[in-house]
Amino acid sequence: MKALVPKVLVKTCGRAMVEHVLDAVRPVGAHATVVVFGHGGDQVRLALSDRDVKFAHQPEQRGTGHAVQCAMPALEGFDGDVLVLCGDTPLLTGEVLLELVADHRKNERALTVLSAVLRDPGSLGRILRGADGKLSTIREKADATQDELAICEINTGVMIMDAPKLRRALAQLKPDNAQGEYYLTDVPRLLLAEGHAVDAYPTTDEGSALGVNNPVELAEATSILRRRYADRFLTDGVILEDRATTAIDAGVELGPRARIRAFTRIGAGARVGGHADLGPFVEVGDGVVLGERVVVGAHSSVESSALQDDVVVAGAARLRNCVVGQGARIGAGVVTSASGDGRVVIGDGATVGAGSILVAPVTVAEGATVEPGTVLGPNR
Repeated sequence: MKALVPKVLVKTCGRAMVEHVLDAVRPVGAHATVVVFGHGGDQVRLALSDRDVKFAHQPEQRGTGHAVQCAMPALEGFDGDVLVLCGDTPLLTGEVLLELVADHRKNERALTVLSAVLRDPGSLGRILRGADGKLSTIREKADATQDELAICEINTGVMIMDAPKLRRALAQLKPDNAQGEYYLTDVPRLLLAEGHAVDAYPTTDEGSALGVNNPVELAEATSILRRRYADRFLTDGVILEDRATTAIDAGVELGPRARIRAFTRIGAGARVGGHADLGPFVEVGDGVVLGERVVVGAHSSVESSALQDDVVVAGAARLRNCVVGQGARIGAGVVTSASGDGRVVIGDGATVGAGSILVAPVTVAEGATVEPGTVLGPNR
């Protein structure tokens, strides 16, 4: 990935890839969620410290089966279904996982693999089916024959398994393969040998199968995610004037009839009220809150701030660490600057003239007027 952080912490649409996976798991209602870490473990634990997860250490990276072996002590005494996912699949959705769980339980299987049919399977493991049409084994690319490599149904890396049967199978894994690793993909074969029901459930959502292993795949995943978000907002009645140049990150909330103009980016977790009007060429930072009917003019940026209802920001403004009251008017080219933990507070109905500079901590009173070109700051 050519990154300075472990692969699963590389961000797409404002969130680490593993966070997208954890978001997809949430609708399933897991009894517990275990994150297995190896390389860069301290960074992974810190990044997910606000998540309700358990952690399991994989001291040596000896394959996917070994990773699950390391996780199982955290699930001691649990005898339900265990869902195994990969931390580098940010396109996986809760809808797909719910379908998988439902199919697994409806057919009372010991194990179900989530598969997908791809035009270009690449380096992914192939699903081999027997004469009865059911899964017979999963073949990793390094161990596959040419005929097997021609198969287009692949293993996404997602499996759901009965916990007691999984424990027994994990104890039987051997590194008898080209990589010298403990493959989780050997578990289906072991369960089949014991006479248990095993199969693959093919999802129609090809994107769910896209793991990210390099910057090119990361760019592709980001593009797909942003199209998904845009489509959802359009369906909900948000106006995106140019979807191709609008970048909306994960966890964004947009109110009905909000208008997002071309070349506007809205950062992760931002909230924008109904009938707001942003852009063009506007940058809204992560976690920013914009109220109902807020207008942010062209070439402006808003970071670490909250703007209440009916605020109007003229073009080319730079607002940082601000709390702006209802109905306030911010002129063109206004700049606010943070100072330590201080904030710029602009009261309800206040007016800040064009070209003014406000240095925190500073408060503009309710209904006050700051003349154009004014510099306000501490002790001024």
